[in-house]
Amino acid sequence: MAATFLNWNFERRAPHSRQAGIMLQRAAAQQPDVICLTEAHRGSTATLGGHEVADRGPSWSNKRGDDERLALLWSPNPWRDLDLVGNGGTATGGFLSGITDTPAGALHVIGICAPHHAASPVGATQRARFWTEQIAFWTGLAKLIAAGDRNVPTVLLGDFNQYVPRIWGSKAAHAALLAALADMAVATRGPIFGIGEPTIDHVAHSADLARQEVSGLSRFDDQGRALSDHFGVVVRFGERRV
Repeated sequence: MAATFLNWNFERRAPHSRQAGIMLQRAAAQQPDVICLTEAHRGSTATLGGHEVADRGPSWSNKRGDDERLALLWSPNPWRDLDLVGNGGTATGGFLSGITDTPAGALHVIGICAPHHAASPVGATQRARFWTEQIAFWTGLAKLIAAGDRNVPTVLLGDFNQYVPRIWGSKAAHAALLAALADMAVATRGPIFGIGEPTIDHVAHSADLARQEVSGLSRFDDQGRALSDHFGVVVRFGERRV
């Protein structure tokens, strides 16, 4: 059976806001088995029931409230083997991982919000150089992925803050991203069906999952007003390959 993954950057929209309400309705209509939201709030998926886990992550700018989270994961089924810490590298961004049951079997899911190119922690005595926080993030993530259980299919999704393939930006940062992914495939590379544009919000997966379909969800409401500065992406995976 197919498993549906949905990934969307909510641009810090609070759960009670009009924009978040519309985006969550569109997300729910896809009947996802896993949702990753970035730059969202704790409780953003509360109306769906199920199980949400979230990572506050570092502050790159002044937060609008205590409930802001860089990354969160949702599943209708419980999470187990949770890692909400990562390591020193992933501490520069949003990171959390766990295993949940889906129609395609038990999957290891990693939700991330990679630092943007100019990210620098609020309150630091000296601003970080461009791309250094992101390179540190991918370097740390590479170690976690390499140490993972190869017997459990893996899906990595969230805001990568890079296009795949690279369109602009640091070659070193892109090389660090690709090194972290190793043999994982990026299902969302290139222009996204239904949107016609490439995305920085990606879904990558291990070779033992078969991509079936990729599509996008508009970042505009029915009146043409922006809901977020990111559009959503949906990826459906088939049964595990044997």
